[in-house]
Amino acid sequence: MMKKNVILPALAVLALVSCAKVENTVPSPQAQPVAMNFGVYMPQTKAGTAGVMDNTLLQTTGFGVMAYVQAGPYDSATSLPTFMYNQHVTYGTSGWTYSPVKYWPNQLNNDGIDGNGQAAQMVSFFAYAPYVETADGSEGIVSMYAGTTPGDPTLTYKATADLSKTVDLVWGTSNGDTWTNVDGGDNTVAEGLPYINLQKPSVGTKVNFKFYHALSQLNLTAVGAYNIIGAGGTAKDGVKVTIKEIILTVPGMYDRAVLNLNNTVAKQARWDVTGASEAPVTLTVSGERLNPSIKDLGVMAASLQPVGVTATDSPVIADGRYFTFIPKEGSTTINVKITYYVTTDDSNLADGYSRVENVITKNITLPGGFKAGTKNTIRMVLGLTEVSLSAEVSDWEIGSSTGIDLPKNE
Repeated sequence: MMKKNVILPALAVLALVSCAKVENTVPSPQAQPVAMNFGVYMPQTKAGTAGVMDNTLLQTTGFGVMAYVQAGPYDSATSLPTFMYNQHVTYGTSGWTYSPVKYWPNQLNNDGIDGNGQAAQMVSFFAYAPYVETADGSEGIVSMYAGTTPGDPTLTYKATADLSKTVDLVWGTSNGDTWTNVDGGDNTVAEGLPYINLQKPSVGTKVNFKFYHALSQLNLTAVGAYNIIGAGGTAKDGVKVTIKEIILTVPGMYDRAVLNLNNTVAKQARWDVTGASEAPVTLTVSGERLNPSIKDLGVMAASLQPVGVTATDSPVIADGRYFTFIPKEGSTTINVKITYYVTTDDSNLADGYSRVENVITKNITLPGGFKAGTKNTIRMVLGLTEVSLSAEVSDWEIGSSTGIDLPKNE
């Protein structure tokens, strides 16, 4: 069991004489028990997209905390998470809570040495989300460091092409607020770095985690180009453009990597890809994976097809989902193959409609590759005779964009 050093309130001394005067004393602020409380903030997020970690989704899944307490500063060579290990913090009517509640150590001093000449007790916190009780799956968060040997807390992430298992992995850092000890000392942690070496604060102070995205997103959108160059225009005579299948081939992506929650560069995910394999990844969007409003339903009249691709951008993948990658920076060229149909009702034809298949293949380059915390989007502009692709990084972190014109359909 961990030894806890606590400064007790001064006790009145009882003299062994009949006339001794006994005085009541008020405990010092340092001696008051202060419970640890948590708060969160999610920057650079867009609410409303399935699976994207924002404040709402975080409140649903909760987050996990690793906490280290020891005399003196945190040391990844010797420290152990003996205070909290994968502690689940959940959200409810009372805000963020957890159980069992832990209290701040009372042994502290402004210069890091307590009144007995001993090193002050310091607490270091690391966090991640979404919370997993047991990291033993085949995809996503597949393992978590045991915590029985000294070292930084880590999570092992396995990449997946299964959209139903895609997660937005985030890790918690300081939000940059000033951290004042109960005796007036200041050991504020810079924004974007972990909460390390905190001492007991005043009552009501929260450890406010600011979470950042550790992975890189790839999104797909589609928009129509009707009788004009570029997106827009008006579909005439009931023509509909519907998508059957999209196949993406992304070269040399990591299959797995280890995320160290003790990031050393502010706001930058600390990934270790030692031992990871690099291989092309094939991603297919068809059938139930396609957004129902643009999915081709097979051989039938335009009037029976869904709305299809319009002059307004629509998500390609059903339920607003997206692909994620373990970050890998550097120019990356993706091969894109799309099969779509243009259907027009025509009573003069034997079937009552015409149906033309279009199969387009093109390479598109993301100049910056897949940087952690970026949302990359391939925007497909589908016309009656021509397709163009462009790529941009947006939403989480703004980056460069590239446009590519495709050859006309034959």
